[in-house]
Amino acid sequence: MAPAWRTLTAQLKFKRHFHHVEWYLALAETFERHNQRPLLCIAVFSDNVLVAVFPYRQDRLQIGSVALRLLKLVSDPGEAETARDLVIAPGLETSHFFQGFVKHLATHDHTWDVISLHGILEDSIAATVLKNSPQLPYFQTPGGVLDRGRIDFISCADDHRPFERLSRRFKNNLRTAHNKLKTKKVTFEVARSESDLQRLLPDFLKVESSGWKGELGTSALKDPETSTILDRLIYQFGPTGRCEIHVMRLEDEPIATLFGIVTDKIWYMFRIGYDEKYERASPGHLIVRNLLQQQATHQSFDIIAPYNAPAWLQAWKPDKTLQIFNSYVFRPSPEGAQLANQIETIARDLNLPILVPVKYQ
Repeated sequence: MAPAWRTLTAQLKFKRHFHHVEWYLALAETFERHNQRPLLCIAVFSDNVLVAVFPYRQDRLQIGSVALRLLKLVSDPGEAETARDLVIAPGLETSHFFQGFVKHLATHDHTWDVISLHGILEDSIAATVLKNSPQLPYFQTPGGVLDRGRIDFISCADDHRPFERLSRRFKNNLRTAHNKLKTKKVTFEVARSESDLQRLLPDFLKVESSGWKGELGTSALKDPETSTILDRLIYQFGPTGRCEIHVMRLEDEPIATLFGIVTDKIWYMFRIGYDEKYERASPGHLIVRNLLQQQATHQSFDIIAPYNAPAWLQAWKPDKTLQIFNSYVFRPSPEGAQLANQIETIARDLNLPILVPVKYQ
């Protein structure tokens, strides 16, 4: 199905890494290798042409005293609070297509109570199809890390002038950090080919694990699932130049690294790490600065998108914010609507904010 999926994705006016089949091939291989719940996909064809894909995993959600069976839109091996989406052909998202799709599932699949569209952005296909599904009972809560309900991005095309947005204090801090290393040899290296990515991957793993991530066991070097997904992302995106590893070296010693996916003019920052021995020199910020300088030279991307919502990103004055939310779609029936209202009431009793209350026609 991969060729048909690529054809479908190519039709999308705006797409992100999680619309590409390579992302899901990497996830599927990682889930299988570590005996996790498998990635499942429902594919919809019209006249033998693929028009929609719903990538999901079966899950359970306990809200109060009620246990719900979920079909959960897939994210990544760690089920992090990150963005994701459906893949649906242009034009269908503004019709009642998704509503009909859910009704079909409700009739033919009795193994679920809720379709969890977890981590969808305000401009996503999933958000659009929900607005065009008046007969589906659902409610929404804020999504993202710590339920902040937003994801910030850095626009870095020439006309956005990202360095001009920085505060004078932060510019001075960057200059001071640079000056602390002025007497030493500082170099930056970028890997884009599959062979170069595999060559720099050990440096990335070593640096990322040198600080608190290594101590907590969350670094890719210490976490087998994360290590596998990085390897699989290189395998899937590397041959087409859509994966990058950046390394900052001090006297040939790697002290900061970035791992990213580059698709559709977006640099998706999947992992970042730096050697905490050099924390006073701010190597993490310096390698991000070099990434922005690379953009000015190569212009291969216009937006830097973080994996989640790191606090340090605010120093770079992100200028674009999108809402991210979790939508819970129930069966389109009186019983489904009753369950939706029951769960929404429990959520309110637990002080969970409700962005969109249940509506059912």
